[in-house]
Amino acid sequence: AARFISHVRDTPALAGIALKDIYGQRTLRAIGAAIDARAVAAAALPSVTVDNSFIPVPWQRRFLCGLAQAAVLPIVLLFATGQWLSVYVSYMYLTPDDASFLLDAVAIIALFAGFQVFNFALAVAVKWLVVGRTRPGRYPMWGSYYFRLWVAQRFAALAHEGWLQGSPFYSAYLRLMGAKVGRDVMIGTLTKFEAADLIEIGDNAALGSRTYVCNTIVIGNEFIVGRVAIGAGATIGTACTFEPNTRVGAYAELGDLTAVLQGLSIGDDEIWAGSPARQTGTIDRASLAPPAAARKAKRFALAVASLFALILIPPMALIPLIPAFYVIEQLDNVVSMFVEVNYLYYIPLLAWPAAILNIVLAAAFVTALRWILLPRVKPGTYSVYSWFYQRKWALALAVEVILGVLGALFATVYMRAWYRSMGMKIGKDTEISTSFPGLYDLVELGDKCFVADLAVMGEEEIKHGWMTFDRVTTGDRVFVGNAAIVPPGSHLGADSLVGVYSRAPGSDKVKAGQTWYGSPAMQLPVRQTFNSTGERWTFEPTRWMRIRRALMEAANASFPTMLLISIGTTCVEILRPWVEEPSTNPLTILAFIIAMSVGISVFMVLCSVAQKWLLMGRYRPTQQPMWSWWALRTEAVASCYDALCTDGLLAHLCGTPMLPWFLRLFGCKIGKGTYIDSTDITEFDCIEIGDHTQINGGALLQTHLYEDRQMKVGRIAIGSGVTIGPASLVLYDTEIGDYARLAGLTTVMKGECMPPNTAWSGSPAEAR
Repeated sequence: AARFISHVRDTPALAGIALKDIYGQRTLRAIGAAIDARAVAAAALPSVTVDNSFIPVPWQRRFLCGLAQAAVLPIVLLFATGQWLSVYVSYMYLTPDDASFLLDAVAIIALFAGFQVFNFALAVAVKWLVVGRTRPGRYPMWGSYYFRLWVAQRFAALAHEGWLQGSPFYSAYLRLMGAKVGRDVMIGTLTKFEAADLIEIGDNAALGSRTYVCNTIVIGNEFIVGRVAIGAGATIGTACTFEPNTRVGAYAELGDLTAVLQGLSIGDDEIWAGSPARQTGTIDRASLAPPAAARKAKRFALAVASLFALILIPPMALIPLIPAFYVIEQLDNVVSMFVEVNYLYYIPLLAWPAAILNIVLAAAFVTALRWILLPRVKPGTYSVYSWFYQRKWALALAVEVILGVLGALFATVYMRAWYRSMGMKIGKDTEISTSFPGLYDLVELGDKCFVADLAVMGEEEIKHGWMTFDRVTTGDRVFVGNAAIVPPGSHLGADSLVGVYSRAPGSDKVKAGQTWYGSPAMQLPVRQTFNSTGERWTFEPTRWMRIRRALMEAANASFPTMLLISIGTTCVEILRPWVEEPSTNPLTILAFIIAMSVGISVFMVLCSVAQKWLLMGRYRPTQQPMWSWWALRTEAVASCYDALCTDGLLAHLCGTPMLPWFLRLFGCKIGKGTYIDSTDITEFDCIEIGDHTQINGGALLQTHLYEDRQMKVGRIAIGSGVTIGPASLVLYDTEIGDYARLAGLTTVMKGECMPPNTAWSGSPAEAR
């Protein structure tokens, strides 16, 4: 293998062929790795030795930790299911049968809002009672300290702190959890944080959305807890990742998709970007505009408005359920005219049209808010202490909340219709699977584009209290990959591509036909194309194909809501005799409710498992066009899994020995002693994970890509003792050898092989 690599590199003709491939020089490594991974590691890669002598965690300790977690989970699930069951309790118990729509709405708002306030208070109380003040250090995995922090995180997850993003109450909540947060701090979304005591954010700092503050990670048999400090006036871009024991100096700037790895200290006034982070410049403080300011009276008025929005908007998103309940009652009256049977026996038949109505009304509710709160957005710079910012924030909150109902519409033909009603300019047959909160006037997409999950297009930039907007436009047939970032002011030329976990270079630098990948982005010389099927299966479907997809996606999008309505109605009816019987012991009722909460959570996962096996059977490597029956079925499985599992039981099983059990039910091959803190998996049977491997929070094992409207599925093989860092991405057709390590925000490109005992970081991955 060593001689082969040397020969290819010394032969211009062969090297030229390899360089024309989309993988560039990595093709040489992939070919050699397929022959003998160990020889390539010795001959073609830097010699990086990773200690693989760690002793696996004894099964007894993992068993005892899992047993303790299993004892806590029923209480967690009680509060998790109670949030949405409270709507049914309110409608059926708290108001009379002949109550007006207004009375029902007030009851739902009051009960749901009270539940949210209680959850925030519960999260703070559990943190201080169970953990106290968090101590940095290295602790045994599956030990008592890991268990205590896991308990605190599970109760914190009930609080929906993401709803606080961009408001002054986010800083207040973090302070209650023990963080040191300065004045006038703007926080987008902390996608992950577990040790708030060890977070320090200085005055006037600004953190972008989807910031991963991963000050707790698992490596080998150790649970590492460390500090993360962000200085005063610092600006953190979108989707940045912080590992333990990192520091960002005062007035420093991090670009989007920047990985701050363990032990890195960024100095004052420095500019860093990329994965891993590298210095790209310095800040001249004299050139900075003064921070935005406002009088105390205005700040107080804005804070009061934010508080009212936080109390009213989340439960108001549930108001469309009242007409849905009314539809169930009327349909039941019609059926009872012909058949005298309890409606619970056919509740799914009643709940399905009610679910469709609920989705339509929820979309209409947000659309109305959009035109009332923010009828027009123009490019420019605005103070975060303006009423314009307040209205934009309230609309973003409403969109964030309503996505719990409309999330299944992503990647469907109905998504672009809804966005057009919100004012976006979207070309014909463009596919959208992401959110644009408040930016509907500023984003214009061409015909037949594809915007994948979690892509960020034109998100506002906030620095020192000033929020800046600009337009984002694309040509036709543009592809924006998963979690890619297109900054404000960008134009993407026709037929261009921005890869997964990549940041477009900005402005009009993405010309027609170009392919950009990585952080920082690099232009790839040639783009891999797939033309195995005709245009009618990708870009020019027939009318029957469009009708078939519309019907399939209507049923698919409404299925999770139908199931929740059916389960909620059934549970409340079962509970009614227990509650109405005066002699029933309250503790008996509580035990029954806890058992019911666990049963509901498990039942929803089993429904998703059954759907996967009935619709797809076993996943195998394949390539299928977007308008094929296969693609429609797998999208149905993925959306159901997201709605019923990743937002339900599986989210609370993260970091427990029980999560691999449930993932195996879907078809994943997972070895013993594996730690998994991520549920973002689609083609389950194509995942193979060895023994005692650690997959940290936010890591994504992506077994497919959707380029050229062709869904390409391949396998991912992860060896034993591997550590995959937070927010990392592993694409399909890859192998990661035993005891290899991936740092945070690392991307393993498709077709790559990571030899055993090596360490990697970066997007794309490079040997450390």
